[in-house]
Amino acid sequence: MLLDFNAEPRPPRLALPVGVGIGKTRAMQRSVAGLLRSEALRGRKIVIGVPRHDLAEEQRDAFHALDVDAMVWKGRTAPDPTPDNPERLMCLDPSAPFDAMEVERIVETTSCKVTRRGITHICPLYNSCGYQAQKPRLEAAQIVLTAHDTLFHQAPNELGAVGLLVLDEGFWGAGLRGTDGKALLTLDGLRPHLGTVQCWTPRNQEDWEATADLAAQRERLWKVLASATNGPLSVVALRAAGLTPERCRQAAGLEHRRMRNPGITPGMDPGERRRRIASVLPKEGEPWAPPNRAAAMWLLIAEALENDHDVAGAVLVDTMSENGTVRCLRLAWRADLRDGWGAQGPILHLDATLRPELVTPFIPEVTIAEPLMAREPHVRVRQILRAPVSAKALTPGEDAKPRDRSAAENHRRQVSALIALRAASLRGRSASSPDLLIIAQKAAVDALRAAGLPRNVQAVHFNALSGIDRWHSVAGLMVLGRTLPAPVTVEALAAAVTNCPPLSSRGDVAWWYEQEERRIALADGGVHALPGETHADPTVEAIRWTICEGELIQAIGRGRGVNRTAATPLEVDLFTDVVLPVAVHEVLDWDDVCPRRQEMMAASGVVLENAADMARAFPDLWQSHDAARQQKARSVTFCYYRDLSNSRTSHSSSVVAYRPAGPGQKDRTARFDLVLIPDPRAWLEAKLGPLAHFEMIGGEAPQPATPPIADARGGAARPGRSRGRHHPRPPHEKAQQAAGEG
Repeated sequence: MLLDFNAEPRPPRLALPVGVGIGKTRAMQRSVAGLLRSEALRGRKIVIGVPRHDLAEEQRDAFHALDVDAMVWKGRTAPDPTPDNPERLMCLDPSAPFDAMEVERIVETTSCKVTRRGITHICPLYNSCGYQAQKPRLEAAQIVLTAHDTLFHQAPNELGAVGLLVLDEGFWGAGLRGTDGKALLTLDGLRPHLGTVQCWTPRNQEDWEATADLAAQRERLWKVLASATNGPLSVVALRAAGLTPERCRQAAGLEHRRMRNPGITPGMDPGERRRRIASVLPKEGEPWAPPNRAAAMWLLIAEALENDHDVAGAVLVDTMSENGTVRCLRLAWRADLRDGWGAQGPILHLDATLRPELVTPFIPEVTIAEPLMAREPHVRVRQILRAPVSAKALTPGEDAKPRDRSAAENHRRQVSALIALRAASLRGRSASSPDLLIIAQKAAVDALRAAGLPRNVQAVHFNALSGIDRWHSVAGLMVLGRTLPAPVTVEALAAAVTNCPPLSSRGDVAWWYEQEERRIALADGGVHALPGETHADPTVEAIRWTICEGELIQAIGRGRGVNRTAATPLEVDLFTDVVLPVAVHEVLDWDDVCPRRQEMMAASGVVLENAADMARAFPDLWQSHDAARQQKARSVTFCYYRDLSNSRTSHSSSVVAYRPAGPGQKDRTARFDLVLIPDPRAWLEAKLGPLAHFEMIGGEAPQPATPPIADARGGAARPGRSRGRHHPRPPHEKAQQAAGEG
């Protein structure tokens, strides 16, 4: 689909779902560069919104390589570090903008620079301010890159006309307000009396007509609030009280007139500034409803009345304060993309995990294109079910029971051993470090780092992955767990998006999701069934999916599987029960891969064969000679253990022969990973005492760590041993697939 940038009267809006790793950002950059050269935009700028500033800087450099003038625009609170001051912000007097916003004044003319009656008022830090210093670049640049959050705030005048707004990756979360539960309006502050509804003219004169109009609407609202029970405001009660969308929108405008102009100017002494602000705000303890917040409440009510549903964005609750329980309205709402950034013009939205339910509320009349995906024939995926990798299983809270903390410590040790074995099997497979990337929840990553990670391993956490390309050459990915808040949290986000109460949806456990059968798509054409979470409300389900499945898809995409070749394959290990839209070559159960004592020994870099030596060297694994001798060798079913335990895959492994000093001792052998233990003799003597004999025998020729990777659509896969159900694909479906591929 082509975008006609001069179309009238409706500008084009296109949302394009593009699979991770396909190169959507690079393709967009090349297309945008060509668009600028074609002069189709007639000198107007292109604005590109991205999740974070670091991604904006990467794109800026990419545009420079294409000979396109691009710059990164940052807000006043963004970091602007220098060698002398690493904590420096773009605005050098951050209290001034916050003071301006507290009394609902325009920051630029209240805190930065303004000329009034021939006198210029200017911040003394204006000429050294990082925020102001970027404005000349903003005026000259062809492309302006900025964080998604910035697009929901007023654009600077220096931006000029915008011909195209590009939204790279999901942006909806940046537009939500009040989802932290702190946007509260006390009922005392909403109670209609002169102190809470007094309106003023721009010259700080009483506006009695506006005051009377606002008081009338507040009276109608108070009839509802005074008798309502906790929960979303009832649209039936609001309508019965005489409120209409028009009256609510009028009240929203009048709420802003309750704030007097404090007369603060740029460069004003901070003490004088605070004194003037205090003069227009109520005294501490007096009822007060911040005008901006009250206006948002009225707009939520107006929207609910228009669409005939309760006001999910305005919920009556009881909150605790220093003086006891206080009844409040808790607000949550969706901000609009600002016109100054191009929200009313052509829009192109690109996202690997795009959900229409989360795009259309922000971009009405958007066209959702068919998803663009690519095959990944050189990626092999294993999925391990029922692994103890949840937050509770790995990092329980401080108030957890001792047995839960003990279990978590054991789980972390097992996972650390798996990582060490996997890292050894992949060592040297990547063109550059790391060989193995671990992705997990932040607390788990911190715990694994504290326990120690192999040198060829890097660990990162969920929720900061989209757009990052630095791990494109890793040989392996290990994804541990998932991110999934409770339904009540996700429902609150959905209420902010739609202002509509979500459909009720709970499973057998009252506080958790419903379960439905999901099916892992196997590379051999079959499926593996297991239960998965779902929600009956479409918007809630879209958010749940984005947070959970969408983040896992982003995690897998860091390996850039679509760009792999037979010489640079990627191996992915998913430790999660979540079903993803990827072909899985092997489904295993945690019992199949959970490291036993011998594997934990191998993970440290050595495999001893003598039971007595095993007990002496690893007393935490075997308490006695008999315990080590009775430990039965485990059959190797997973490639993690083909390194040291099989003595066939490590390029740096070596067999040694040794005999401890003392009567009756016999020769025995062991295998060492020389990367982890570079001096086997020193290690043996430290663990076992003096040696009567030691000899390096050498290692065997290295063998492939894993079988060749089958194509995701046609390769063979072994389902492994797990408790789910495996369903071969019906013959008629296989025939349809063959016909389609032909």
